[in-house]
Amino acid sequence: MALALALMAGCAPAAVSPETVEGFPEIVGAATVRIGVETIRLHGIATAPLGSPVEIEARGWLHRRIAARRVYCHFDPTAEKQENARPGVCEIEGLDVSALLVEAGMAIDCPARSKGRYQVQQQRAEAAGFKMAERVPVPASCGSVPKKATKKG
Repeated sequence: MALALALMAGCAPAAVSPETVEGFPEIVGAATVRIGVETIRLHGIATAPLGSPVEIEARGWLHRRIAARRVYCHFDPTAEKQENARPGVCEIEGLDVSALLVEAGMAIDCPARSKGRYQVQQQRAEAAGFKMAERVPVPASCGSVPKKATKKG
């Protein structure tokens, strides 16, 4: 009886949020995956143009890294669709897939969307010898993170 009352009081296990999908992804593009019927654009990064050598390399890297593993993608309900896909932060084994792509030299941080979230990974890619400005052109939509005001003394 006590168990039944506890369950009715809301102590039952929580359901997965409708703003999260999980499953084994199909790789659609260098920064786009499909899980079930949901197409997800990896949030906060930019990749090379579709069909370019770097984009093909990035798609292959993404396929090798995540295609056979369970991925969890979390959506921002306020974000608008991009390229017929919902933007989402996807994770594999607790690691941010966008961060992995940037650090591997396959994508760049898109500050207007990520607010600089992947700058450290981009710096690591450049330190590893990737010439990111040549590999992935910065789209105008990425803009830049506003610089913090400094006090002049």
